Amino acid sequence: MARILLVDEDPSCRTLINDLLTGMGHIVVEVQDGRKAASNACSLPYDLVILDLGLPKVYGRRAIKAIKEECPDLAILVMTSVDTASAAVDSLKLGAWDYILKPLNTEEISLKVDRILERLRLISQNRYLQSELLRRYGLDMPIGKGQPVTEARSIASQVAPSNTPVLICGEPGTGKEYLARAIHYQSKRANGQFVKVRCSGLSETELEDKLFGLSSNNSPNKVPWLELAHGGTIFFTEIAYLSAEMQAALVQVLKEKRFVRPDGAVSADVRLVAATDQDLALSVESGNFNADLYKLLSKSVVTLPPLRERREDIPTFVDHFIKKYAAETGRQVSSISSAALEQIIDCEWLGNISELENCIERCVMVCDSNCIQPGHLIINGIKPQAKRKSASAVKSLRDVERDHIKRVLTYCDWNRSAAANILEIDRKTLRSKIREFGFIPPTNE
Repeated sequence: MARILLVDEDPSCRTLINDLLTGMGHIVVEVQDGRKAASNACSLPYDLVILDLGLPKVYGRRAIKAIKEECPDLAILVMTSVDTASAAVDSLKLGAWDYILKPLNTEEISLKVDRILERLRLISQNRYLQSELLRRYGLDMPIGKGQPVTEARSIASQVAPSNTPVLICGEPGTGKEYLARAIHYQSKRANGQFVKVRCSGLSETELEDKLFGLSSNNSPNKVPWLELAHGGTIFFTEIAYLSAEMQAALVQVLKEKRFVRPDGAVSADVRLVAATDQDLALSVESGNFNADLYKLLSKSVVTLPPLRERREDIPTFVDHFIKKYAAETGRQVSSISSAALEQIIDCEWLGNISELENCIERCVMVCDSNCIQPGHLIINGIKPQAKRKSASAVKSLRDVERDHIKRVLTYCDWNRSAAANILEIDRKTLRSKIREFGFIPPTNE
């Protein structure tokens, strides 16, 4: 049952819709002009406003704007005649969720109201988890303390409050989804849905149906992902695997903030966050990735380095995962021996943080004391052996300096001013270091 505000000057139209919605079990309150709609919309906890664009006294679009200013989360379904359908599309940009054309079709009203209420139900179901999700995915949660990941966290915290699309780069298992959720729950869209789309797991037809709901077999109560993400964030986990056609369609949605179904246009004001383990710039050059989509994503790029390049973070992750799985399982495991930790730090971790987490979860399950020992470790299906480190395996200070300067230059796309700022040296010193180490800038510089 929903509480619905019905706004239309035509008594016969109000009677038709009121009888239909009351028969569906909803509570309907009627008003006849836009001024009353704007003043009444937020006076009671309405779930939905159904509003005629051709209202007297206060024009329908002005009424929508006034309602959205006072109650930005309130769902609005607009009605309009066929000859003013373009105005209905414009109303979606003002915040309306959907529209229906006059003369009214009761079946269409019923389907669209059901779909909006289902979307509201899903959003409500999602919101009760907000406080826990904010705690879990706050940007202060452990994602590492080394310089590369500190820089990534800094960029993420800067872009989180905006609506700018974000591209998160890194190998599988480096924590890209974790960072995407952190960005969402630190943004102004935190009360909206975070919708995850795994591009490589579905056929193009299945993905198109789930995103846009274009299948003729699609249930009216099955909300398309883009519609569900309206007001929130949509996260594409492997954006490079999205087909050319779907990439172009996504660009169109981001520009127009809507998409078209067989039964009309649907609002889709979404923030795009995408992840990839591929070089999208090269994919654009080879014609395998949409240049317009890359242009949008490249406005804000965050790179997460692999775990083997940030071994100083491993103890932090290990401690976090021990506490997490001890709490989940009720086991009294609270620490790890120095010998076991040394073996973990020595591993290559090709699966990165995800692989490390799986390892610690298993250790907590099989540990027969409060401290994880080397005998509890199973990594890549085998028990690891402690490595002996030779003097030749240890880098000199000069090598460390050279590698770090090169990494920062690459990160800054060889922008010397930006690199010097990160390195906290002046441009003259940086130029000297570039000559000293024989660095050759990319040919496109």
